[in-house]
Amino acid sequence: MKILCEIKTPFKEKFGIPRQSLLIPEAIGVMSFPKNDFYAEAFRGIENFSHLWLIFSFHQAVDEGAKALVRPPRFYGKEKWGVFASRSPHRPNHLGLSVVKFKSIEFLDKEIVLTVEGVDLVSGTPILDIKPYITYTDAYPEAVSGTFQEKPEFKKVNWNVNSEINQVTRLLIEKVIGLDPRPGFDQLQEFGVSVAGYNVRFTFRENQLYIKEISKE
Repeated sequence: MKILCEIKTPFKEKFGIPRQSLLIPEAIGVMSFPKNDFYAEAFRGIENFSHLWLIFSFHQAVDEGAKALVRPPRFYGKEKWGVFASRSPHRPNHLGLSVVKFKSIEFLDKEIVLTVEGVDLVSGTPILDIKPYITYTDAYPEAVSGTFQEKPEFKKVNWNVNSEINQVTRLLIEKVIGLDPRPGFDQLQEFGVSVAGYNVRFTFRENQLYIKEISKE
């Protein structure tokens, strides 16, 4: 299967990535393509769409193989569901589907750069295809989701450390932590996450999150 490109995102590891796309608009994804005859024509008209579908490979899960039963990370117990009733990466063909917001496309001297918002992908994820999001056929507000698929709420994040980080990156880090990336079954008191080139250590107590340490990678 042909790989179009590898997307660049603020996330170098799986832990901490939003569990669904568009939860954090500040999570930017950048895709670069050679400026040849095919790609110069293939992107014609893409700016007419506000959102796009990215079809990608869960490449980091390939060596782990497929699993018939998985435990969704937001479950607070040991209950398992079938892989086809989840969005687990441990699928037979390791294919993923993610909707993102179109931000811009640039036709440079030697490459075409497509930038999107709200990614939920680790940096380096192979992109296999790009398709426009069509509102009347791709959105069904009356559709029923699984009981564990309620939209997550952002928890309060407290900064217990001083750091000279620009406001855009600071907001991104705060939202990543605020979505509480801890697995529901993991009761560890301290966690570390990599976001936008920073290692961030945080703790959880009394339903709030506390950033206690941050350092440049």
